[in-house]
Amino acid sequence: MVGGDWMRALVMVMVWAWEWWSGLVFHTTLASDTTSWLLSNDNGSVVLGGTVPGGVYTDLLKANVLSQGDFYYRYNDIDYRWVSQQNWTYSTVLTVNANLLSHERVALIFEGVDTVSEVLVNGALVGTSNNMFVRYLYNVKDHLQVSESNTLKVKFESPVEYAARQYATQAENYVVPPKCVDPAFKGVCHANHIRKMQASFSWDWGPAFPNAGIWKDWRLVGWDSLLVSDIFFSAVPMTQLPQVPDHDLKPSWSVTVKVWCDAAVKTGDAGGSMTLSLGNIYSRKHIVSYTVEDYKALLTFNFTLEEGQVEMWWPNGYGAQPLYQLTVLWANKIESETSSKSVRVGFRTVELNQDFVDPDHEEKGRHYRVRVNNVTMFMKGSNWIPAHVLPEKVTPEYTRHLLKTAADTYQNCIRVWGGGIYESDVFYEAADELGILIWQDSMFACSMYPVNQDFLDTVTQEVETQVRRLQHHPSILLWAGNNENEAALRDNWYGTSSSFEQYHADYILLYVDTVRILTQELDGTRPFVVSSPSNGKESEEEDYIAQNPYSTLYGDVHYYNYLNDAWNGAGIPRTRFASEYGFQSWPSFKTLKEVTIEEDWNRASAMMYHRQHHPGGQEELALQIGLHMHMPPLDGTLKTFQDYLYLGQIHQAMAIKTQTEFYRRGMSELNDNGEGYTSGALYWQLNDIWQGASWASIEYGGRWKMLHYYSKKFFSPVIVSLYHENDDLKVYAVSDLVDDVLDLTLVVDLHRYDQTTQVKSYKKNLTMKAAEAKFVATLNMWKDLDMNSLCQQGLYDEEDVCFVVSRLIAANGSLVAPENFLLFGKPKDAYLPHATVTISTISGPIVTPQSNWTFTVKVRSEAVALFVWLEVDEPGVFSDNGFVMIDEESVIMFYSAEDTTVDALHSSITVKSLTDTYSVETIAKAATENLMLCALHPNDIRNLFV
Repeated sequence: MVGGDWMRALVMVMVWAWEWWSGLVFHTTLASDTTSWLLSNDNGSVVLGGTVPGGVYTDLLKANVLSQGDFYYRYNDIDYRWVSQQNWTYSTVLTVNANLLSHERVALIFEGVDTVSEVLVNGALVGTSNNMFVRYLYNVKDHLQVSESNTLKVKFESPVEYAARQYATQAENYVVPPKCVDPAFKGVCHANHIRKMQASFSWDWGPAFPNAGIWKDWRLVGWDSLLVSDIFFSAVPMTQLPQVPDHDLKPSWSVTVKVWCDAAVKTGDAGGSMTLSLGNIYSRKHIVSYTVEDYKALLTFNFTLEEGQVEMWWPNGYGAQPLYQLTVLWANKIESETSSKSVRVGFRTVELNQDFVDPDHEEKGRHYRVRVNNVTMFMKGSNWIPAHVLPEKVTPEYTRHLLKTAADTYQNCIRVWGGGIYESDVFYEAADELGILIWQDSMFACSMYPVNQDFLDTVTQEVETQVRRLQHHPSILLWAGNNENEAALRDNWYGTSSSFEQYHADYILLYVDTVRILTQELDGTRPFVVSSPSNGKESEEEDYIAQNPYSTLYGDVHYYNYLNDAWNGAGIPRTRFASEYGFQSWPSFKTLKEVTIEEDWNRASAMMYHRQHHPGGQEELALQIGLHMHMPPLDGTLKTFQDYLYLGQIHQAMAIKTQTEFYRRGMSELNDNGEGYTSGALYWQLNDIWQGASWASIEYGGRWKMLHYYSKKFFSPVIVSLYHENDDLKVYAVSDLVDDVLDLTLVVDLHRYDQTTQVKSYKKNLTMKAAEAKFVATLNMWKDLDMNSLCQQGLYDEEDVCFVVSRLIAANGSLVAPENFLLFGKPKDAYLPHATVTISTISGPIVTPQSNWTFTVKVRSEAVALFVWLEVDEPGVFSDNGFVMIDEESVIMFYSAEDTTVDALHSSITVKSLTDTYSVETIAKAATENLMLCALHPNDIRNLFV
C-alpha cells in the first residue's frame, strides 16, 4: 500500500471505532423494545396487551377479542368492521433518569403513526398526528420527570369517523368527491379525506380494514447538538456515458451528500465535525459550521471519485447491482456527542426521455422512454399493491420473496401504486439488490382531494418525510404525483364537470404547486411526473389536464377492456408506455380454501360474490372464459368449482400474454399516425392483498398463478411473438439484449391437435440486432403452411385442427428464446382429443442455484395437452407450468422452498389439462345452446363421447 492508502485505512478504522463507541455512550435513547404497551377502547370494555410497532386489529385478534378467526376468513372483513368505528388508546409507562433529562432536547420520535391521534405525556398533550406517512417528533422534556412511572398515551380517533367528519366539513364549502366507493367494493366512505392507506377503506381487489396504531418504530431520545435523520446522495458521471453498456467502464463521479439533522435548539449557529465514509473507498472528516432553523439543520458535502474506484449499478438483466455503504458520523465540537447513519448507495443515472419521436413532425408526439446510465431500456414489470391490508402483517421475508419472484421473471421495473403505502425500507433495499427500478407514486389515487391549508400542510410533511427517507435508493426511477386523477377529472368520473375549474385549480395546487415543487426541491436527481396515466410534457402544456390523458402519442396509458376477445389483441392501444393493463382471475383452490368452507365452493355462491369487488367482475370473467373454453356447469361439485378457477387462470395468462407481446412488438416501430415506439409494459398487478378475485399474478401467500409462469416467457430477454391476421401468420423476434445475436434459426412448426409430431416445419436464418423488435416473417396459412390440406378434418375449420409452435435456436442448438405457441381458433372448438396427463416419475432432490431441494418431474401424455397445470402442497415453483404439451414426455423441475421428499411430492402432486374440464353436461349444454343458435360446432358432438 502507498502512504495515502495507509492513511485512508487508518481513518476508516477510527471512524468505525468511533461510530461503535458513540452508539454506546454519547446520546441517550430509550428504544421501543424496552417497554410494554396496553391497548384499550374508550369505554374500557377492552383492555389488553398491545404491540408496538403494530395495530389494533392485530392485537385484538391475538387476544381473541376477534374470535371468528383470521381477518380474511369468510365475511370477517364485515364482521370485524366495528373495530374501525371505535376510538383506541395505546399506553405505556416510561422510566426516565436524570441523564436523559440533562440533555438540551428530549423528544419522542415516531416513524409512523396510523393515523389520527393525540399524544400525551404524563397527561399533557405534547402533539397530534393526522398522516400515516409522516415522521413525527414531539418535544417532551418539560413534561417528563425522573421517575419510573412516566405515562405515555397515544389516543387514536376512529379513522372512519374522522374521515366522515372531514368530508362533511369540506362539503359545507363544496364537495370533494367521491362521496363513497362503489357498493361492489363492500367498503367504507371518504378515504380521500384522511391521509392513510387509501386501500384500507377497500378497493376493487381488496377488503376494508381501516386500522389504527403505531405502525412503525418509535423512540425517546435526548441530545445536545445534532441527530442525523436522513441522507441525500447524488452522483453525476464526469464523462459522457456510452449508449451501450460497458461493464469495464468505471467513470469518475462528482458526488454530493446532504445530511438532514434534527437539532437540539430551535435556532442558532454551531459547529462540529461530520465524517463521511464510502465503503473502503473514501473517508474524510469535515470540520463544519451550521445554522439551525426551526430545529433543523442541513449539511452539504461534495467530493470526487476518480476513475476505477466504483462500478455502476444496473437494472435487472443489464448488469450487476454493486452497492456501497455510505456512513455519516456527526460529532460536536468537544466530541462529547455523536450521531450516525448508514445507507447503501449505487452509482447510476436515470432519465425519462420525452423528445419528439420525429423532430420534423412534432404532431406525431413524444417518446416516453427510460434511460439508465445513458442506455435506453424497455421497462418490463408490474404494479405493486400492499401485500396485506394491515402493514404490520407483512414480514421482511415475504416482501423479499415477492420482489425476488418478479426479478426471476425478468422484471426490471415495478410501479408502487398510489393507493397503498410508501413501502418499507426492506422493500427498497431488496429492489436495490435485485436491480428492480421503482416507479414511485405519491399516495393519491382515484379521487379528488381537499386543498385546505391543514391538508396541504400535512401533505408537505408527508413529501418531506418520504422523499428524504427514500431518495438515496438507486432503484427509485421516478416520482409520480398521483394515480389516475388527471384522467378522473378530465373524464368526469365523479361528476366534477359542472365545477371543472374549481377542481382543476385544486389539482394544480396539490400536485403541481405542492407535491411536485417540494419533491423536486428535495430531489432533483430523477424525473417527476404529475399523474399516471398522463401525456407527460404534453399534459403540462395543456395546464396539467390534457384533453385526452389516454393519448397514444404521449406519456403512459392504463388500458382495460373486458368485453373484446382478449386473446387476439384487437383494439389494444399502440401506446408509448403501458403502465397498467390486466385481467382478473381467482386464486387456486389451495389458496381459496384457507378462508372459505364447502358451501362457498361454487362460482355463484354468496361468498364468491362477496370476494368479487370489481363491479360486474363475475359476469366479465364468465364472458371471457366462455369465449374460448367451456364454462363448467353449476352442479355444486368441487370438481367444477376447481375447473372454474383453473379456466379463469388460463384466460388471464393468455390475455396478458397477448397484450404484453403486442407492446413488446411495438418497441421499434412507428406507424403513419405516430403510434409506436412502446417503451414499457407494466401489467396490473404483481401481488394480492387477500384471497379473492384480482388481477394479480402471485396469489396471497406467494403461490404463482399461471400468469406468473407465463410472464417468465413473455418477459424473457428474447422472444418470438406470433399473431394471426386474416389469412396470415405474422412473426416477430424481439430482443432486449445489448449485443447483436448472430446465426440464429427461426423454426415455426405446424401441429395438429390429434398428433404429437409436427406436420410441417418452416425455418429461416436470422440475425437479431440489439434492443430491437423485428418483423421477420409472414406465413400464409394456405400457401406457406398448407393448412388447407394438412389441417382438414371433416366439418372442422382448419384453424380448429392446427396450431403453431415457435423456437429460436442458436448455432450450438440451444434455445435463445422460450418456445411460444399460437392457437388459431378457440380451444373449445378445437379438434382436441382427450389427454390423459400423468406423472411418470419424480426424482431428487439435488442442489441447484434455484433451490437446495430441486426435483425432476417427468410428465407423460399420449395426446396433445393444452395448459398442463401442476400443483403441489409444498411451497416452491416449477420450471414451467400451464404449458402446451406436444411431446409424449416433458421434463419439469420443481424448486422446493423447503426440505421435502419424493414421497411427499408424490402424495400431493396433481396434474390437469384443458380436456379434464370437459364433461358430458358441459358439452351437452354447449351443443344445445349452439343448436338453438344454428351454430352447432362439430366439437360439441365429438366431446359428448369423451
